[in-house]
Amino acid sequence: MRTMKRAFLAGGIGVALLLGALAFILPRALKPVPVGTEPGYRAPDFRLARLDTGEEVSLSQFRGHVVLLLFWQSTCPDCRRAMPYFEDLRVKFSSRGLVVLGVDLDHDPDAARRYLREHRYGLIPLWGSFDAAMEVVKLYEVPLVPHVVLIDKRGVIRFRGTYPDVPTPEDIERWL
Repeated sequence: MRTMKRAFLAGGIGVALLLGALAFILPRALKPVPVGTEPGYRAPDFRLARLDTGEEVSLSQFRGHVVLLLFWQSTCPDCRRAMPYFEDLRVKFSSRGLVVLGVDLDHDPDAARRYLREHRYGLIPLWGSFDAAMEVVKLYEVPLVPHVVLIDKRGVIRFRGTYPDVPTPEDIERWL
């Protein structure tokens, strides 16, 4: 009988400790991440039309996927150097949930369409209009192109950089 009381008491203490720990940890884990443009902050949402279909999309509709948000222009020499690298990442990780969104900063959308078609790049091209794309540039405080922002499945920025500072396959693997 005494052994049962001790086991019951020990079990009760264990449950109380577990509940106390959960009461301490859960509010912090469930606390919303503030919106911002630096790593550790929730990526600001935006809407732009797809360059290829005209369909309007938002960043938030890709929640649950790791997103590589790329700011680029077809006439930019560094963008042309970086695009094959981003395409390789897309091909390697798209089956595991990576989505590559490319905010195009060309004044002429036909130039961007030709460039993407010619090189068979599979990113989701976003534009809407030059002014609309520039609003997203301002929102994300993009200093130069190509600029890339890696966003995790919860919408939190995990990396941002301007070429040649780009996320590695290991960076992407970590968040898949």
